[in-house]
Amino acid sequence: MKWWMGLAVALFFALAARADEPVLWDLPQLMARMAQVESSQASFNEKKYLAVLTMPLELSGTLSYIRPRHLEKRVLEPYAERVAVDGDTLLVEKKNERHSLTLQNHPVIWAFVESMRATLAGDLPALQRFYRTRFTGGRENWLLVLEPLEAGMAGYVERIAIEGEEQHVRRVEIVEAGGDRSVMSITENQ
Repeated sequence: MKWWMGLAVALFFALAARADEPVLWDLPQLMARMAQVESSQASFNEKKYLAVLTMPLELSGTLSYIRPRHLEKRVLEPYAERVAVDGDTLLVEKKNERHSLTLQNHPVIWAFVESMRATLAGDLPALQRFYRTRFTGGRENWLLVLEPLEAGMAGYVERIAIEGEEQHVRRVEIVEAGGDRSVMSITENQ
């Protein structure tokens, strides 16, 4: 047998063995993986493209998540700010000011918070309460697009695109109804 025939046979068996492995991954599989994560810490870099600015506003800081209902974003540069959600309470700290609100009293903010919190918690029913979901990709490169169901939220946000691999979110793009957008790149801390 010639060497190339041996190589062809080896490739055939290698490809046949991989044929049993699922190439695509669906949204319920992603949500099941996300639901297994107890907590995570990450760094972020965010660019906000605003019509009123000629250059994007660049922010950097840290993100943390503790299952199932705690989410926190700390902006470290170019200013200091902390936004934390714990249960039904949103807290914003900037400079020497501190503001809090109850999410259920502010449906648009609640829907926005749930875009990330429900995704990280693997809570598909909560996501689908607020958003029409579209999912594409595979385990190592997936895209989840969220489009608001409620007119109030759609008046602010056109869509949120969340990209990742396995149970890790790597990028979040928010396109606002007025055309402004932000793109956040996320690097999980080890």
